[in-house]
Amino acid sequence: MKRDGQSDEHSQGELRAQGRAMLRTVAKYGKQCLRSLGRGCMVVVRALKHGIRRLGAVIADFLGFAGAARSDKNKQSSARRPFRTPPSQHGSTDVKLTGDDAAFFEISDGFISSVLSDEAEDSATADSSRRGHASSSARVPKSVYWIRRIVVLVVTLAVVAAVVFGVKTAISHTAASHQEHQTTSNVSDKKSLRKHHSKTGGKRQSSKTDLTKATPQPALTDRNRASLLAKAQATVAASGKPAHQYSYCVSTKGDVGGAEVQQEFENSIFRTLNDPRGWPRAGASFTYSADSSHCDFVVYLSQPSLMKTFSGNCSDEYSCRVGNNVIINEDRWNNAMPQMFSAGMSLDRYRTMVINHEVGHRLGHLDNEPSCPAPNAPAPLMQEQSISLRGCTPNEWPTDSELWIR
Repeated sequence: MKRDGQSDEHSQGELRAQGRAMLRTVAKYGKQCLRSLGRGCMVVVRALKHGIRRLGAVIADFLGFAGAARSDKNKQSSARRPFRTPPSQHGSTDVKLTGDDAAFFEISDGFISSVLSDEAEDSATADSSRRGHASSSARVPKSVYWIRRIVVLVVTLAVVAAVVFGVKTAISHTAASHQEHQTTSNVSDKKSLRKHHSKTGGKRQSSKTDLTKATPQPALTDRNRASLLAKAQATVAASGKPAHQYSYCVSTKGDVGGAEVQQEFENSIFRTLNDPRGWPRAGASFTYSADSSHCDFVVYLSQPSLMKTFSGNCSDEYSCRVGNNVIINEDRWNNAMPQMFSAGMSLDRYRTMVINHEVGHRLGHLDNEPSCPAPNAPAPLMQEQSISLRGCTPNEWPTDSELWIR
């Protein structure tokens, strides 16, 4: 299950990296688009500015106010800034300009300051004006400039449209690549999952086990019982300790459930007591008896409020042992203890621990006869782990020092 967790984190990391790459691409194209749009807007504004100025000049010429307008404009221009005078044919820069020539060169100077001006055309226009054809020469470049500005506007719009289209294409391409990668990953994950299921017999396992829930166990058949008992007796023989054969009965007290609950309870006891990790290592094996007259001890599942009916020393909070009666508190059986869950012990393990602990009293052991030997060491079985672990880790089996029977 850890591999699945790492695969999910790796997939999420790839998605975040692709998202950041896509954002960088969008930002890059957006920045280029804004730059192009800004340049285009500046060109358009300048074109409109010069176009309006030239349209005013044409209207003024048409209405006959050209001379006065040009004269006023020359005066204002002279007051604001010096003229850039055109060179004379003889190389002299000290040339007196007429009103028409001054107006013409004022317009030409505006053209030169524009990003779209052409020095060659301005020079040609200046030469024409010096030859006495200022009016006709000035009108020809005006139409050329208007056409040029219209072309620039169309080209700017085309560039903006191309940038927008390019950004959309890049985004769609990135999204398609991500979708394709995601589809490939999903297909790969499904194949891996199918392989895993085929190896594990098709069983699905949870990535996180719920410690508070008991795992359902199948009912024990006579054949199962015989097999478990044989393993326990083999462990007894291998231990080199004196063999002890015990029979036990099972009963309930109070409202703890019907016959089905009692049967499940008895199955858990048989599995626990005959497990090779448990008391068989100390030389004990156990058989179930339905005849209460032939039992070495009786294991009860008791309602908490009835625990003290066995003895005043019993508590309605914990399990206890009184003589040949091993009493398991129903509340502990169903809910264990919170600190045990916090320490990593599941409800199944807690049930095993409480059975072995209380039966250990019947075999002659006392509470806390050994206690936690070192921090983080397995707690001794006979330590009262339900009350305190004392720095140890939970443990449901007798330790080596506890392998004896009195």
